[in-house]
Amino acid sequence: MEFFERLKKWIGKQSRRFVFFLRNKAVGFVRGIFRFFRAIVLGVRNFFISIYKAAKEHPKSFRKGLMSFFLMGLGQFRNKQWYKGGIFLGIFLVFLIVEFVTSDYIYAPAELSQYPADDQLYFFRDYGGIITRGIWGFFSLGALSMGDAYRGITIVGEDARYSWMLADNSRTLMGEGIIIAVLMVVLIGLWIANIRDAYKTDLRIRAGEKVESAKEWVRSIWDRNFAYIITLPGAILVLFFILMPFLFSFLVAFTSYDAAITLRMDLIAWETETFTDVLFGGEPAWRSFFFDVLRWTVFYAILSSVTVYILGFIQALIINSKYVKFKKVWRLILILPWAVPGMVSLLVFSNIFGGTHGLMNNILADFGIVDNVREFLRTIGLIGSPREEGNIQWFTHPDNANLARAIVLTVNLWMGFPYFMLLITGVLGTIPQELYEAADIDGGSAPQKFRFITFPWVLRATAPVIITTFTFNFNNFGAIYFLTGGGPRYHTADVPNALRGIEPGQTDILISWIYTMAFESGDHDAYNLAAVYSILVFIMIAVVSLYYLSKLKSFWEEDD
Repeated sequence: MEFFERLKKWIGKQSRRFVFFLRNKAVGFVRGIFRFFRAIVLGVRNFFISIYKAAKEHPKSFRKGLMSFFLMGLGQFRNKQWYKGGIFLGIFLVFLIVEFVTSDYIYAPAELSQYPADDQLYFFRDYGGIITRGIWGFFSLGALSMGDAYRGITIVGEDARYSWMLADNSRTLMGEGIIIAVLMVVLIGLWIANIRDAYKTDLRIRAGEKVESAKEWVRSIWDRNFAYIITLPGAILVLFFILMPFLFSFLVAFTSYDAAITLRMDLIAWETETFTDVLFGGEPAWRSFFFDVLRWTVFYAILSSVTVYILGFIQALIINSKYVKFKKVWRLILILPWAVPGMVSLLVFSNIFGGTHGLMNNILADFGIVDNVREFLRTIGLIGSPREEGNIQWFTHPDNANLARAIVLTVNLWMGFPYFMLLITGVLGTIPQELYEAADIDGGSAPQKFRFITFPWVLRATAPVIITTFTFNFNNFGAIYFLTGGGPRYHTADVPNALRGIEPGQTDILISWIYTMAFESGDHDAYNLAAVYSILVFIMIAVVSLYYLSKLKSFWEEDD
């Protein structure tokens, strides 16, 4: 009884500490939001104050910057830096040329007289170039669908005489709008740099400083920005193949888009209804199942990351031991689970435990121990109900959720520990032997050397990898989809009517449930819900990863 009383007091003390921790974090979060918006307001205020001071203290230099504001490169021309002015003006002209080449402005007068607008005229939709039409399309997501009457004709889907007679495709307009928005951000950044350069250069000229020649300017650009220049091709690829698709997926959650949208027949509109339903209202069953899946996802991500790290650490210590012979052979054998492609391993284990006649059930049946194994699994809590009969339904019986989850964690352990074994083996080789020799002189035991030398050294080097492994496992779609398919399902009676057809499986993590909702459920209204959940997952992963990485000294260290 005394033990249980002490345990009760300890749990109460830890609970109070945890509540205090959450309260402090909540207060800090609110303060952080306030400081963020305050910093924005102060930044805007300081920006206008700096402009006012520049105009008052250096009016002539300010006028040079103002010239570049109205026309890129004009301030540089006035500073007699023809090379800079030509580059900035050339960039601006490229945007203008692209806009006019891709537009139909020259046809507007004739067509407007032949097909006048009775009610509403969408000028940039009808005649704008790729930039103005892209901006219009991004904000409107289209105005006319197939069959609508516009300018005295019926909008068609294809083979129109004029491009403006074609119905709008909201998805295409959103995609083009995102591309144009990114390019406009780049143009605005160059425009600001052009204004700043004209102003700063005139200040140096008036201070009597020597202004660099074109050759010197190119050389200084190359020297100062060499690292950025050589990474520019990779940055462009990231921009077009990662950032833009991410922005598209992100913005879909703020629209009325669903999988039932038909090209040119239906239009999408901007809205936040799905977000408000998920966070503040809507169907309570969504939130209930979301938090159930979230709890399992967090548990899976933490445990799968910790177990592979611990087992990899143990295997590295064993192989690194001086008492182990044939190290290369053992290292080769232990690396095989990682060498085999992950999807192949998952499909193999899926066949081993899948169905009622998989390899594992056949082996147990051959030895006549199916009932004994089932009883053992029920005793340790992996099988929750005595209703199952016949062969063990590892991934399909609704009462075998714990069993399926244990298999998922075990298979992940099998596939993941060799990576950490190799990583930690390499780190162990970097530990100075002088540390161990000093410990031997001081009489340190093997556990003490591990605790105070080996473990801190390895942990400091591998802590960022542990965090990235956690983020990977949090979104480890393949481990669930190819192994269990999300099963076992819930009992039909436990699933609310609002979630029938889009309910998660009991081993589904958030990312696999999101995929099922969006592409396999057949429920068109679930697409938006999946987009919202994917954004929430991204926010959670980003916040957790950045927070813990910021706490790692090794992650922020730089060479002098």
